[in-house]
Amino acid sequence: MELKDALLLHAKMYPRMQPADAVKLVYQSEFGGGHMIKSPEAALIRLRSEYSAAEHDAAQPLMIPIGGGMARVQLKALNESGVARLNEAFVETANASKGTLTEFLKKLDVLRRVTAQGAFAFQPEELEKYLSEYKKQGYPAVSHSEEYSKAYLPAYRVVKESIFREKFK
Repeated sequence: MELKDALLLHAKMYPRMQPADAVKLVYQSEFGGGHMIKSPEAALIRLRSEYSAAEHDAAQPLMIPIGGGMARVQLKALNESGVARLNEAFVETANASKGTLTEFLKKLDVLRRVTAQGAFAFQPEELEKYLSEYKKQGYPAVSHSEEYSKAYLPAYRVVKESIFREKFK
């Protein structure tokens, strides 16, 4: 799925998205989870803990594309028997992701265009203000906004769709 389509999908699914949430999605589509996993065992312990705390809802989509061949796998839709395989896919994705700042900046331009088309509840000016501050910080990985977190209780892992399909075939 192209980034533009992924942004439009998420705007419909999560109408309370804020600039930080849209930037996080773009960041993840380019860089994956944004960090190397040094200890798959520690990652699995954290995943199991987060899985236990998640409100489970099998009616939710398991995998939601975020563009660039990446997807968010929702813990609320995951069967417990898949937790270890999801961790394997997450670790493999994290350790293989090699996004670039150049491509990320191009993707932020796609976000600007989608925002200008009125896809999000926030305005282009709000996005530009956020991006100005974000640039000053050096384009780090970001957290979800408080509003998004409270409304949607996000609990997922970012994985390459191809790796996920391989682990869950």
